[in-house]
Amino acid sequence: MASGWRRWGFFPAALLLTGLAGSGIGAEEWNVLERPPFRVLYREGNRTEAQALAERAPGILADLERDLGLRLNRSVTVRILPPRRPASPGGEAGAVPRWAVGYVPGGSGEVVLRGDLVRSYPFEDLLSLLGHELTHVLLNSLPAGAGPLPHWFSEGVAVTESRRWSFRDAFTLGTTLLAGPPPRLETLAASFPSDEGAARAAYAESFNFIAYLEREHGPGAVRRILAEMAAGARFRDAFRRGAGRDLAEVERGWRDRVNFAYRWVPALTSTSVLWMGITLLVLLGRLAKRRRERAIREAWERQGLG
Repeated sequence: MASGWRRWGFFPAALLLTGLAGSGIGAEEWNVLERPPFRVLYREGNRTEAQALAERAPGILADLERDLGLRLNRSVTVRILPPRRPASPGGEAGAVPRWAVGYVPGGSGEVVLRGDLVRSYPFEDLLSLLGHELTHVLLNSLPAGAGPLPHWFSEGVAVTESRRWSFRDAFTLGTTLLAGPPPRLETLAASFPSDEGAARAAYAESFNFIAYLEREHGPGAVRRILAEMAAGARFRDAFRRGAGRDLAEVERGWRDRVNFAYRWVPALTSTSVLWMGITLLVLLGRLAKRRRERAIREAWERQGLG
């Protein structure tokens, strides 16, 4: 699952949450950029971001379609919301977490981005954000008869398609493991927690599981699962056929691996351990200096210079 545009940057997984929301727009007229199958709606303050998205969106979609084996047979609206008005009650701000930068209203073909937040994104991260949300749009195109995708699978695939595993992800997952085993995937099937920290942990867990699935039962396991669902299979049957194992069996293997691999990360990066490492490096440096000085004195003595 490798897309060329993905190398351009990274974005915090915890900043993305797909969910139901109203648009919260005002009466001001929208500017429109048409790049079939995309239609980008924006206000004047986000013209630069809108132009970047309209220019690159078709290529990003083509990469995603190739990776996932899915085809989008409808147009996509990308709406960049104007800055939020905190004093205004209701609207979009009350429907999704305040920290969410982008989302796809449930089951739709519309990508909604918060204009006041995307302006702080570097160009490459904005493209990654779009790639994440377009993955959700593609997954929403699966036939209704296949039933819903678990939320952890949808988000894990979306993050995998839009960025790479980072040290921050490893630290987040490791911190979760310090408190005990990660939540069972079935507890993340309907939704993620609304709390930012808990949501970040859920993203890291889902991301890591999808990476494990592709590494141990792929590559192409996700694509095979989606192909089964596109043919009408329900998720668990599609997973078993695509991965060659039942979900419960794969999850057990992943849990054994992740508990071993990541539990030590927070401990090794704690302040006390860092200071111990710095102290050890200083001591080793002093010992090396003393050895060099002793070797020089011994050389001088052998030459009668001491």
